[in-house]
Parts: sequence; C-alpha cells; structure tokens
Amino acid sequence: MNKSLKIILTILIFLAGFGLRMVDFDDPPLDFHPARQMHSALMARGFYLQDGGYIKDRTPEYNNEAMILGGLEAWIEPPIYEKLTAGLYHLFDSVDLRIPRFTSILFWLIGGIGLALLTDELLGTAGMFGALGWYLFFPYGVIASRSFQPDIIMTGLLIWTMYLLKRWLERPDSFGRALAAGLCAGLCILIKQVAAFPLGLAMAAGLLSAQGLKKTLKNPFVWLAAVLALAPMLVYNYWGYFVKGFLVQQYQGRFFLSELADVTFYIRWMRMIEQVFTVPLFFCGIFGILMIREKNIRTAFIAYFGGYILYGLSLPHHIGTHNYYQLLIFPFIAAGLGSLVKSGARAMMKASRKHSRFVPLCGILCCMILCGWWAADSVMTMHRTDFRAWPGRWESWMPELEPFEGRISTIGIMDDYGGGMTYWGLRNPGIWDTSAEGLEELDALIKLNTTFWNYKYLVVTNLNKFYEQPRLQRYLNETAEILRQEEDYIIFELNVK
Repeated sequence: MNKSLKIILTILIFLAGFGLRMVDFDDPPLDFHPARQMHSALMARGFYLQDGGYIKDRTPEYNNEAMILGGLEAWIEPPIYEKLTAGLYHLFDSVDLRIPRFTSILFWLIGGIGLALLTDELLGTAGMFGALGWYLFFPYGVIASRSFQPDIIMTGLLIWTMYLLKRWLERPDSFGRALAAGLCAGLCILIKQVAAFPLGLAMAAGLLSAQGLKKTLKNPFVWLAAVLALAPMLVYNYWGYFVKGFLVQQYQGRFFLSELADVTFYIRWMRMIEQVFTVPLFFCGIFGILMIREKNIRTAFIAYFGGYILYGLSLPHHIGTHNYYQLLIFPFIAAGLGSLVKSGARAMMKASRKHSRFVPLCGILCCMILCGWWAADSVMTMHRTDFRAWPGRWESWMPELEPFEGRISTIGIMDDYGGGMTYWGLRNPGIWDTSAEGLEELDALIKLNTTFWNYKYLVVTNLNKFYEQPRLQRYLNETAEILRQEEDYIIFELNVK
C-alpha cells in the first residue's frame, strides 16, 4: 500500500475511534464500574481542594466536606491519575468529570499509536489495521476506555512497553533501548502493579530467547532495565506497607487463594472471558500469537500470556468478578487478532491471483462492516442508560434522607456502593451487600431487623440485585413504605408499619 494512503487511513481510523468515544460524552461516570470510577473522582476532587482549589458555586462548608471525603478514600495503587486530574482541574479552574473522561480517551488512543507501531513492524499493513480495528472499535474497549480509572493508562503503557521491548530485543546491547523499555515498564507497573506479571515474564523470556541465559545474566543493561521496572513499585509498597501502614489492610482483603481449589473459580474466570471478549475470539487471539514468525517477540508474548494466567491465579476473586481485570490481556488479544488478519490477507492475495482481483476488496469490506457493527453496538450501549439526573437527585435528596450531621440514616443497595451519594450528596450511606435468602426464617428475620433497625431509609439503585432477594422484598412489604420510585430507583422509608 502507498505510504501516504496508509498514513491517511490510519489517521481516519483514529479519528473515527475518537469520535465514537465522544458519544454521550457528558453522561456522569456511572456507566462502567461506577464504584471504581467514583473512588477516583472523590480522590481527584479531594486533591484539588487540598491544593488550594475551590468550587466556586459551592459554600465553604461544601468545599471542606468534599475535601475531607476525598481524603478518606483508601489508596491501593499510587493515585497518579487522580493527582494528574486534580492538576487539570486547576488548569481549567473546574471540577468537571468530563476532564478525566477525555484524558482516559486520549490515553487509550496513545496506546493505539503504540499498537500501530508495534503491529506495523511485526505484522505489516494488514495486521496493523486488523489490530487497530479491534482495539479501537470492539464494544467493551470503547466503553472501558472512557472510564476514570488507572487501568486505562496501564493498558496503553503495556502496549508501549511491548513495542519498546521488541526494539530492544533487536539490539540487546543497546543502552538507549534498554533504558526506554525499563522506564516505560516501571511507570506501567507503578500505575498498576499487576502489570508486573505479564511484563516481567515477557521481558525475561524475550531476552532469554534473544541472547541465551549466559549473555542475559552478564548484560548490565538487563539489570538496569530490571531495576527501573521494579524499583518504583517496590519503594511504594515498602513505604505504604511498612512506613505508613495503609497498604496492610488493603492486602489482607485482596487475596483469596483458597478459591484455587474450587472448580467454580475457573468457571467464573471463563465466563468473564466470554463476557468481555467471547471465548472464540479469545482463543483466536492466542492462536494468532502462535503464528507470529519473529521468534523473540513471539516468545515474549507467550510469556506475557503466562503472566496473565499467574495474575488471575494470584487474584482469583477479582479475575472472576471484575470484568475490567481483563484489560491487562487487551494488548495480547489485539496483536493476536492482527496476526490472524495478516494470515487471512495473505491467503486472500493468493486467491485473488487465481480467481478474482476483487477478493482483497471483499476482505476489506467485511472488516469495515464488522467495525461498523461494533461501533453501532457501542453507541446503543452508551444511549441505553442516562445518568444525568443523578447528581441533582443526590443533592436534592440529602436534606430529607440525611438531615442530621454525624448520623447515617440511609442504607443502600447501590450499583456504585454509595459513591454517587458520597460524591454529589456528601454523605456516606450504609451498604446492604449481603443476602438473607439462604438463611432459616428466624435467622433471616434477625439479620434483617438487626441491619435495618438503625436506618430510616433504604435507597435501591441496583434493581437487579434487589429483585434477586424475594425474602428482602417480603420483609420490606411488611415493615416499610415506598417513599419515592421511578424506573431506575426505589426509596423505602423503613420501620413505619
């Protein structure tokens, strides 16, 4: 393909991917893992106010309370993205949640640039367009890439690290290439330390494939890259665990290794893969990686997949319950599908010489139709729900639901685990995140009475979870009244019957 035409088509693909993500742009961040997004939103606003910012249309009391609530959010990874967002709030003099949405989109597109460079060198033009088409238009990626969470930056940095690793493997004795790969890996792992699983194995396996064990161990640039990749994360963990202590509780509640002996864990993991990618597409990505001809980077990608497996085994609860934990494997699947497209394009070229010159055009048309289908699916998903009413609702409800400072009157069954109420209403609700369905009648009644006795209101925004609990519904019919209800929420006044 002509180089100028290739550049023009690549730019058009990126513009289309960007435009797709701007649909429904001003909807509040409650559309994708709202609890995680509101966690980052609370922290970013808190940092902004701590650093001298001020929300102009709010009272001093509001600003002070918002700052305190932001400071109460627990740190897991270092809040680099939240600090960056606070800086942008200062730059634009506004706490506008469209700002982190826009930056997430930019980070995803920057990752796409790295993917274009990697796959163009590795797979050629057809493979590059195949990988980019999936990365920019696959519905899950479209929705996830608009979310306010560090996983989006991690995904982009994973891609760039693999690209820089490929270039380093071509010249293992290059100080500059080792430095670039190490720095990029270090930033990626610091942003989200689970990236150490795939990157650590990919870098080690790639280097061993390129120069053997003896040369790898003797290469000073290997040790330099290892230090650059791991030191920032290790320093942060030492400081957070042993010096400040805030990571102690976080780590105690994250590892459920006993689940590894339960077959349902593996079923949940496979179901999550089906939910995000579909199982056939996932295995197509694996097969595509095995077809990459360049041995060193193929070995690195295979090790990358091994890191993904190790990552899932280390966090068995989260890998099977939080679908955004699959974002880590996105670069692998993109490269694998690009490899399949390359092979398909080559087969079409052979067929076109024997039968018809229009066969390649048919392949291009099929790819365009598929990307258009994905784009339409993404648009329908974004328009399916509208959360614009929620900021005003939480602000208007608080004088009624939480009239007493220092006392919590509201418990919730909420999609965002109370994040929206905390962010816009400045009150932390109690959360009903359990069930009384499996208990004996008397035990269930005791549990429900004990839980709800100290609350005056129950706010239900997660209607699916609510309707899965008929015993809770019967209890509320006997002891509570509906105070307010619309199609996306129910508010009960408790203990009034």
